[in-house]
Formats: sequence, structure tokens, C-alpha cells
Amino acid sequence: MSVSLRVNTLAGIGFGAVLLLLYFLNVIRLDGVYIVFLYISYVAGALFNSLQMYLKADNKVTVLAIDGIINTLVACSLNFLLLMVIKLGVNGYMISYASGLIVADLYAWLAGKIYTVIKNGVAQKRIFKEMLVYSAPLIVNSLAWWINNASDRYILTGMRSVAENGVYSVSYKIPTILSTLTNIFYNAWSISAITEFDNDDSDGFMGNSYSAFSMMTLLACSTIMIVNIPLAKILYAKDFFVAWKCVPFLLAGAAFNALALFDGCLYTAVKRTGDVSKTTLIGAGVNTGLNFILIYFFGAIGAACATMVGYLTTFVMRTKGMSSFLHLKTNWIKHFASYALLILQSFIALNGIGWILEIPIFFIIFILYKEYLGLVIKKVKGRISRKR
Repeated sequence: MSVSLRVNTLAGIGFGAVLLLLYFLNVIRLDGVYIVFLYISYVAGALFNSLQMYLKADNKVTVLAIDGIINTLVACSLNFLLLMVIKLGVNGYMISYASGLIVADLYAWLAGKIYTVIKNGVAQKRIFKEMLVYSAPLIVNSLAWWINNASDRYILTGMRSVAENGVYSVSYKIPTILSTLTNIFYNAWSISAITEFDNDDSDGFMGNSYSAFSMMTLLACSTIMIVNIPLAKILYAKDFFVAWKCVPFLLAGAAFNALALFDGCLYTAVKRTGDVSKTTLIGAGVNTGLNFILIYFFGAIGAACATMVGYLTTFVMRTKGMSSFLHLKTNWIKHFASYALLILQSFIALNGIGWILEIPIFFIIFILYKEYLGLVIKKVKGRISRKR
């Protein structure tokens, strides 16, 4: 935590200096108030992320949860007050957003008693070097994920039109539902992957966790895909309803992205962050290359398909590479059969009445994962009975 605060402080100073330089050189043509907002948001956001990670690692789950709620409540309350009542416009939004982060930072600092763990000394230099070696490849990894997420929109705008990019952007609303669900499990797994790591998976914990996560992700993805059109009628305005055609591939992409992130936690547990970045870069390269080809022929649907293939590439490479350091106790035949069925469903879903064939695919996936579903239900019942 001490090293993190120092890095954040240096980064904040550096970022502020660059912002000022670009502003006075007229490279950034924004009002001063926006520059200040950008800087405060960066500093408060970086600190928020660091404090959240520390609370998670220190198992202060209650403080972590309340901190997130405070951030949301303060931002939403001030948004209502400053936008709806006082009517400050964009300035009101910026104040609300920054205030939510600042108040949450203060709460985490005090309630988590983080001020008690700040230390100085020679040990910090050693820890900093270890953290730098560990995290440097993850910086590249983050940039590659950004390329994976953003390249299709820029290429789509350049090769087609802003209007088609608008439709494509709207289509992400439904896949976001799946991403939100999987992130709940992923946040817990990111810690368990490190604390419970076992090369031989002796007790089957990691294999069962993977199977449960895969089951949940695929069944949720398949279900949302089946009700894609009814959801689109609710979530999309009339002019953007056509965005439903992009959703099947984006949903499948979100599922493979979630599985790739699951694998990534296992790589970071053994400090193989270089491999994490490598697989992400290759996936981003595949996505970008296919964007130029598929967008030319199929437009926004082609961009969605390229996104799915990009995430699938990263996931397959990580899964294959895991065998060099981990023997995961799970039934890979069932998993890969389910992944193939999901890809098949995404193609079928492009037809407006594809749900007739999609429902049987859902039940086949359900049957393949039936034994894992039983294990999950058994564990949930066991925890409920222990609490009683």
C-alpha cells in the first residue's frame, strides 16, 4: 500500500505537469474547468482503485462493499441535486462524479484504517522492484484490452459511417448485462486464484471453480441470446432496434472474455504476467485484422464477429498454455463441446426466429453441465444450513 501511494503520487504529479504543458501549448483545447476535472478524476480514481484492491486483499469485505455503495450514492444524489434542481449542466455532472470518488476514498482510508499500514524503509525498494517486474507486462495487457474493445468502433466509423458506429455502440447494452454478472464472480475469484493456487489441483477446488464459472457464463449467455429481440425492444429506441443483430456475437465474445479473464487470474497467481500480455496482444491483433476484412463485407455485424473471434483467440491460447503450470481437474471435452454449441447458437441467433433452434442448444449445454450444477446447489445448501 505504501509503494502504491508513492507511485500514485508520482503519477499524479507527472500527469498534472503534462496536462499543464499541453494546455499552455494549446494542444488540449478545453476550458480550464474541464482540465481540473480531468486531473481530479484521475487522481481520485487511481487512489480509489488502489484502496479497493488493498481492502479486497486484506479481506475487509464489508468496508469494500460499503465503499462502493458510498461512491454510487454520493454521485447519484449530487447528480439529481446539481442537474435536476440547481441545473448546473455538465459542471454539475463533473462535480458529482469527482465527489463520489473523493468521499469514497476518505471512507476507505478511515474505515479500512489504511493510515496504520503506511511505512518507510529500505524494504520498499525491494517491494517496488518486485511490483514493477510483475506489473509492467500488465500495462501492455491493459492497452491491448483497450485496443480489443475500441479498434472496431474506429475502423467501423472510418470504413462505414458514424451512424453505423452509433448503432454498434448501442448494441453493447445487452452484452453488458452478461459482463456485469460474470464480474461479480470474477472479483471474488481474483483473490481465491492466488490464495488457493495448487499446481496439481489436489482437492479439485480450481477445477470445480472453473466448471461452475463456465457453466454460469454459458447458460447466462445462451439465455440472454434467446431473449435478445424482446430485450432489444425494451432497451433500444426504434431507430436503433437493428442493433439486435450485433448482439449474438458480442454476447459470445463477452462469454469468452470472461473465461479468458478467469484464466488470466491463474497466470498472475504464478507471476506469468508476460504470458497474459502476450495472449491479449495476439487476440487484439486478430480482432483488429479481422475488423478490416469483416467490416468491409458485413459492417457492424462483421465488427461484432471480429470481437468474438479476438476474445476466443485469447481464451484458447491461455487455456492451452495453462497446461504448462497447472493440472486443472475438469472435463475439457464437455467444456469445448459447450463452447462450440454457443458459437453455433450465435450464428443461428442472427435469424430473427432462430430461438426455435436456440432453445434446444440451451438444454444441451444445460445437460452437459448438469453434474456441475448439482455441485453448486449442494454447496449453496450446505452454506445455508451452516448459517442456520
